Amino acid sequence: STGYSAAGGLFEDAVLIGESNLPYWVESFELQSSDAQVTITNAVFEPFNSTSIILPDTLGEELNFSSLVGTSAGRSHIRVSVFPFVKRNGQILKLTEFTVSINEKNSIRLKSATTSYAWKTSSVLSSGKWMKIKAKNKGIYKITYDQLKGWGFANPDQVSLYGNGGYMVPVMNRDIQADDLLPYPVWKGKDKANNDCLFFYMTGNIQLNYNLETGFLSHQQNYYSTETYFYLSDQQSPNLIEKAPELTASAGRQVVSFPNYTFYEMEVMNLINSGSRWFDEQIGMDGSKTIKITLDNPDLSKPASITVAAAGRSSDSNSMDVAMNGTVMNLPFGLQNEFDYARDNLKTTSVVLQGKNIQMKLTYNAENNVSAAWLDYIGINYQSPLSMTGDVYNFRGRGVNAAVPVSEFILSGSTSGTRIWDVTDPQQVLEMPSTFTDGLLKFKSNSALMSDYVAFNPSGNIPSPELVGDGNVPNQNLHGTDLPDMIIVSNPKLLPAADTLADFHRTNDQMTVQVVTPEMVYNEFSGGLPDPGGLRNYFKMCYDRGKASGKNTLKYVLLMGDGTFDNRNIQGLGLNLIPTYQSDNSLSITKSYVTDDFYAFLDDNEGGSAGIIDLGIGRIPANTLKDAQNVVDKVKDYRKQEAMGNWRNTVTFIADDGNVADGFTNVHMGDAEGLANFVNKNYPSYFTDKIYFDTYQRILSAGGEKYPEVTEAIKSRVKRGTLIMNYTGHANERNLADEAVLDIGIIDAFTNYNRLPIFVTATCEYSRFDDNDTSAGEHILFNPSGGGVGLFSTTRLVYSDANSRLNRAFFKYVFQKDLRLGDVMRLAKAEANTDDNQLKFSLLADPAIQLSQPEFKVITTSLDDKSTSTDVDTIKTLSVVTVKGFVADNNGVKMTSFTGDIIPTVYDKAITAKTLGNAGQPTMNYTVQNNIIYNGLASVTNGDFEFSFFVPKDISYKLDKGKIIYYAYNETQDAQGYFDNFYVGGTSNNPISDSQGPAIDLFMNSNTFKAGGQVSASSVLIANIVDETGINTAGTGIGHDITAVLDGDYTNIMVLNDYFQFSKDKHTEGSIVFPLTNLAEGSHTLKIKVWDVLNNSSEKEINFVVKDIFRIESVQCYPNPMQEQTSFVFNHNQPDELFDVTLEIFQTSGARVDIMQTKISSHGTESLPLVWNPAERLVKMKAGVYIYRITATTNLKTSSASGRLVYVYR
Repeated sequence: STGYSAAGGLFEDAVLIGESNLPYWVESFELQSSDAQVTITNAVFEPFNSTSIILPDTLGEELNFSSLVGTSAGRSHIRVSVFPFVKRNGQILKLTEFTVSINEKNSIRLKSATTSYAWKTSSVLSSGKWMKIKAKNKGIYKITYDQLKGWGFANPDQVSLYGNGGYMVPVMNRDIQADDLLPYPVWKGKDKANNDCLFFYMTGNIQLNYNLETGFLSHQQNYYSTETYFYLSDQQSPNLIEKAPELTASAGRQVVSFPNYTFYEMEVMNLINSGSRWFDEQIGMDGSKTIKITLDNPDLSKPASITVAAAGRSSDSNSMDVAMNGTVMNLPFGLQNEFDYARDNLKTTSVVLQGKNIQMKLTYNAENNVSAAWLDYIGINYQSPLSMTGDVYNFRGRGVNAAVPVSEFILSGSTSGTRIWDVTDPQQVLEMPSTFTDGLLKFKSNSALMSDYVAFNPSGNIPSPELVGDGNVPNQNLHGTDLPDMIIVSNPKLLPAADTLADFHRTNDQMTVQVVTPEMVYNEFSGGLPDPGGLRNYFKMCYDRGKASGKNTLKYVLLMGDGTFDNRNIQGLGLNLIPTYQSDNSLSITKSYVTDDFYAFLDDNEGGSAGIIDLGIGRIPANTLKDAQNVVDKVKDYRKQEAMGNWRNTVTFIADDGNVADGFTNVHMGDAEGLANFVNKNYPSYFTDKIYFDTYQRILSAGGEKYPEVTEAIKSRVKRGTLIMNYTGHANERNLADEAVLDIGIIDAFTNYNRLPIFVTATCEYSRFDDNDTSAGEHILFNPSGGGVGLFSTTRLVYSDANSRLNRAFFKYVFQKDLRLGDVMRLAKAEANTDDNQLKFSLLADPAIQLSQPEFKVITTSLDDKSTSTDVDTIKTLSVVTVKGFVADNNGVKMTSFTGDIIPTVYDKAITAKTLGNAGQPTMNYTVQNNIIYNGLASVTNGDFEFSFFVPKDISYKLDKGKIIYYAYNETQDAQGYFDNFYVGGTSNNPISDSQGPAIDLFMNSNTFKAGGQVSASSVLIANIVDETGINTAGTGIGHDITAVLDGDYTNIMVLNDYFQFSKDKHTEGSIVFPLTNLAEGSHTLKIKVWDVLNNSSEKEINFVVKDIFRIESVQCYPNPMQEQTSFVFNHNQPDELFDVTLEIFQTSGARVDIMQTKISSHGTESLPLVWNPAERLVKMKAGVYIYRITATTNLKTSSASGRLVYVYR
């Protein structure tokens, strides 16, 4: 065997487990085989005297640990849990050091695991005529032959019945009971009108469970449906109900009564909008509620057993009294803690019945007026005589034993035409041989189990099922389809978006994509019930077949449609487009959850919330086709040429400062710093932008404490673009942090359409997609003008330690270029598989997206003509530096075919900075390397590039390593790289000299702007700057930043260093394009101050008038005349906006030839090209003159412009 050890550090990443939140050390390890043995050695303990943890009374002398092996996409993992406390000689000891050793029992991982389930190769739905029917209650149903003929069955005598029953699909994979629709038995008979009919039995949705130990029944509601579905077909001959063998042996007992069960359960409220438990209406302090229940012919001579389940919410002692027939039962509720919305209790008592009508009074006893209680259910076990009431009578009987091998049931109230069916197994219904004498119907049974029976009179009032819609079910065969790489399950109203996305992946990624509706899956995998287990079973079938083939074909599943905690639509809002899997817990805000991971737990020993996900599962929680199409459009445009830019080189870390009261203070910033350091060390081609709250001034406003500069920093970064936006800290469904630095209003105003990040939020419920309101995370996803292309985000309250583990695992995999987001999520969750916390992270994105990181490499070959492979050079202040290199493929080979541009950003040395301690916490050191020496633009020709720059006087003179980060691009490809094998510091031996400040030209929105002109409220400042020694952007010299001041307000100076970029292939001139938003209407002045590298400064001022009117200034059409296609570009006064654009082409007579609608973004005040190709749009053109009209809309403002277009033949 092979083995390795890992030292465990106690409590640094403690995992809280169980209702008591006891801390465990938990770690997950990947295995090379399918089994392993765990041992703990070298354990060191110290006395533990703290009262902060309430330890169990059963604490023993031996260290308690456990292990669990699971698999993810064929790879085995073992999770080791250690409870770090023991009790020896009466003293509690805490584990401080130990070694965990894992010895694998098999040296080779099994190539494929066999499944215990043999999936059918074809669905019965693949051929024949099919109709779908439904009913609510269990019992006997009939369909007349005339009905069958009216439904299109020419030969009713040959109609068969199919289904899977009405109970929930088992959550554990090992308990899967049915694959595809199964034949159900029918009986051919006549009703009271002498019509030929099919009679059959339906189970209903409410499952009764019999406890052998107590002898009591209990019920289980169906979380997903109140109706049961069956299917009618003429494909095969019907499965007819057979007669049970007649028993000739004498009965050892006569059965004249049976165990009956009646329950009361009104599901009106979900107390925390989470989990699968619903409750009755609220009962306030000292309030009461009277419940009336009618029993089914109870035997009054025998006691009944009543179970009451309820929940109470109070900070003081509280309880519920249940009074009935002189008996009072008291249900005490525990005191709620910080995370429990309410505490529940269940109690059973025996009562003497006085009649079939029961009246129960529930009285809530509490000591404060904010207390409340809710009834869950009342269940009553009692005996009823076997006396048939009505035309359909359900009853049951306890099983026989060796002492009494045969029982005889005696049913009164029946007729000679009454039939008895044994419906214990609804798929194998048997008619029981019976005799009718003196008004009594008798039959014998030798069943050893609790058996279910139904007695009915065919000539009585037997209900008929209803059609589902028009009843027709088109032929389908998911069982027989080829194995896909990706499955998209789409609500029907979102199918156009789903089909578009599927075509995109087929064309661009050569994927096999299957698009299905939930109903199609339910038909074959859950008997028509809208049960998430049916969807899971479909995915498991594909997964199992992939494993058996050795290809693991299915990798990604996308759920296209919103979900809700209200799976049965109790509230009537209709948000359950794709069902959700909810936890059983509906009372604790930390232990209740929604998780789509359920759909990806696909190995045989997994299910429910237990397992390691086996594929990438994502959801686009759209309610409308518009929202779904917005996300699909983002996915399609995410890697387009228009979306290229050096924003792809930036990863942003935002961190909350917490507060002293919550005990987190620097924890979130420390986690973010650790992640940033990981990226800097392992992926140094990325610039890590750090927005830590405690590095900004916190202000006290009327709305509480705020960080306005943090909000502006986030908005600025989103506008400029970042590949990943990672947040660590507090949040809720509408805001980031207590200070609300990013709210829904800000999100909806984002216009970064061609610079879309992946948002990662290690915080609480920021993307709670299953609530009635739209969460902030969803606003990020659905923003049609920007926001994000997807989120890996939280849906419930989470713990920071577990968040940190998962966040670290995410960044371990996210930059691997062969992985897609679904793979990253799968691998990260497998590695951080320590507790249920990760179930609360969902991928709200297309799981088949690949991170839009640059594809190729940039390599530096020389610095001032010194080879980077042999020399370590130093760049000094007031010197001119020349850098050379090339663009390479991923094997390091120069790409001689690459011709384009490169953006080199040269950074001064990393420095150690310190937070401010705004929240009263100690300050924290962190590292930044963000002072820019040079941000340029150079040509790449046949793969090679060269650029030069002046080193400013304001660099830090301490000698240490600098860094260059590159982004290269052309029309179809991009590349990134870094170089840090050089030092920055000291002064040049031949310094340049100059006494003149830079020359500055200022404009608003475009270089044609005239001073005093009109602009909109959202505009851009354009500054063209020239200086023979270069421009100082380092930001290290006090007072030497590039600054702008609006209307003389020097208390709000704007620093523009990061917005300056040198002109292409030049290091003495460049420009600033700086966005200005929310400008007030009226006259304004703007003054800019710029320094050269020798610290000579210049100032320039411009005046302008704000009038917030959108207008298209001009339209260019090129080529014009056109032959095959032409492009339209329009200039406007709404810089960097995203527009809804309509292009119309008219004949000169006014007849419209074509209309084209799309979204177009802008670079500054110039739109990106809109390409029009009449042949591709199936527009027939004659040579001649045409009129075009461009109409653009943004923020409810519209403007149009027209022109002439000449079309000529080739």
